[in-house]
Amino acid sequence: MRKWLKRWKNMRLVNRLILMNTVLISIPLIISSWISSIGYSNSIQANVGRYQADVVREFTANTDAFMNELVLLSVTPYQSPELLNYLEQSGTDHLNGDIYDQRLLLESFVRRILVNGRVDVAGVSLLSAHARSYVELPDSPGRFAEAADQDRVVPAGAEVTGKGYFAAPHSLLSDNGSTYEVFSIIRQIRSLENGRPLGTLVIDVPKEALIQRIRNLESSQTSAFAMVDQQGNYIYRSPSFALTNQVLASYRGEGTLTLDNNGQPVLLTYQTSPVTGWTVLQAVPLSVLLQDASRINQQMIWLGGLCLILSVLLSVIHSMRITRPLSRLRDSMKLVERGQFDIELPARNTDEIGHLSRAFNMMVSRLGQLTYRLYETEIREKNAQIASLQSQINPHFLYNTLGSISMYAELEDNREIVQMTGHLSALLRYSIGGEHTDVTIAQELDHVQGYLAIQQIRYGERLSYEVNAPEEWLNCPIIRLTLQPVVENAIVHGLERGRGDVHIIIAVRREAGSMQIVVQDNGPGMEKQELADQYDKMNKGVLPEGPGGHGLVNVHRRIVLRYGQEYGLRLYNLEQGGLQVRICIPFS
Repeated sequence: MRKWLKRWKNMRLVNRLILMNTVLISIPLIISSWISSIGYSNSIQANVGRYQADVVREFTANTDAFMNELVLLSVTPYQSPELLNYLEQSGTDHLNGDIYDQRLLLESFVRRILVNGRVDVAGVSLLSAHARSYVELPDSPGRFAEAADQDRVVPAGAEVTGKGYFAAPHSLLSDNGSTYEVFSIIRQIRSLENGRPLGTLVIDVPKEALIQRIRNLESSQTSAFAMVDQQGNYIYRSPSFALTNQVLASYRGEGTLTLDNNGQPVLLTYQTSPVTGWTVLQAVPLSVLLQDASRINQQMIWLGGLCLILSVLLSVIHSMRITRPLSRLRDSMKLVERGQFDIELPARNTDEIGHLSRAFNMMVSRLGQLTYRLYETEIREKNAQIASLQSQINPHFLYNTLGSISMYAELEDNREIVQMTGHLSALLRYSIGGEHTDVTIAQELDHVQGYLAIQQIRYGERLSYEVNAPEEWLNCPIIRLTLQPVVENAIVHGLERGRGDVHIIIAVRREAGSMQIVVQDNGPGMEKQELADQYDKMNKGVLPEGPGGHGLVNVHRRIVLRYGQEYGLRLYNLEQGGLQVRICIPFS
């Protein structure tokens, strides 16, 4: 026993599903066929009423299965938040809204019902008392509804409720002038929040689709089927069904009785559908039911065998459809384990397997992004550590040397050298010192102004600058050494590669929930291709070979890695000439 259980647990999922479904289908089917055959042979007279009730019940269930598809279609509005929001708006809002967008929304909703793939829908009408209604009648283009459409598409006597009401087959005049025989499901659309009526959905289906389905379900030429609506009016009846609708109106619910039809005893079985409220009736002469029991038993055996074969075949197909995506998912997971992230599973369905495939694709995509970002972060951290170690080699020696130079310059009364060494010493302490990567905007601005003071001594009157920073934003945090590379880029492109004087403006402002530090110059700016190349380098984190050109890329990547893709550097060419760089960081 344990050996069989172990083999069962280790069996492939598809084989287990096929075997389980085969057993679960075949055993009940074989047992029920055997019991039915014996019972029918021994006491067909006693079981004929139950048999007829089963036939009518199955007939009703098959019809209800078709009708349930319409019920599911009638609740489609509740699956569209955009449509519910459209219906819940006031009439004034709709009049002020974009009629083109409203038409697109209504057309998309109606098209979704018309091409559902399960039921042949002839027409759809969405009626609302306070919003623009929309109708698409059989073989006619869709349009906004008119006042007369309410009486045209909603049959007289129909009950408009939130549960849905099936209207018996009736005539419908279309926009093309033709009259179509249809039956309809009518459902009142209500607000999910307060239950307020929002509109009425009417789905029209060709009458022939229902009649053909009923004809296909008729089991015998000698039995007479009929279907009546809530008022007892005929929806369908076989030619041999001779009972009047006045008599049939009293049969509601479920039951079996024997009637005399022109001297011939007839077994009448009826059942009212809980879905449509329509009643299905079957009248079969007793003489037909009691003849040739062995032939019927043989037919039941063949029918049971055919059902078994079909059931097993469908079980195999269904099991393979379930397990095939799981097998692909298993193989894809093995590829991910080996480090291959450029894979994507097809996720066309909306069932659990489709959701699982989409979740897997999203997980693999994020794993790839996180792996790249982690790799990039580690590389940059290593480079930063190396640069930090290189820059911290005997910093006190540099400070003391600068102090000695400043002292000798002061003895010689050379104020420019004193100022330059003082600023340079502050720059070195700011760049090398400090254990924290975050500083305030005020500290960053002081550092940049010291850097600009040194550059002014170098370039003289060719370089000028101004700083506009409101005091309330000066305590906001910013990554250390964010501003200097941007200012240095403006000086390099403006003075060393340009001509004339350069004026740099540094401004701090808040915009749309973020802080922006703007660095603007009046230099030559950048060509469009050069600007596009620079954006490409910053987004990809590509650093040029050799010294120089690292500033903007490093600053942008540090901000993106810290705060996300929506932050970083933004470059703009000014109309009056020059380049504007906006440093975007979160506001806190």
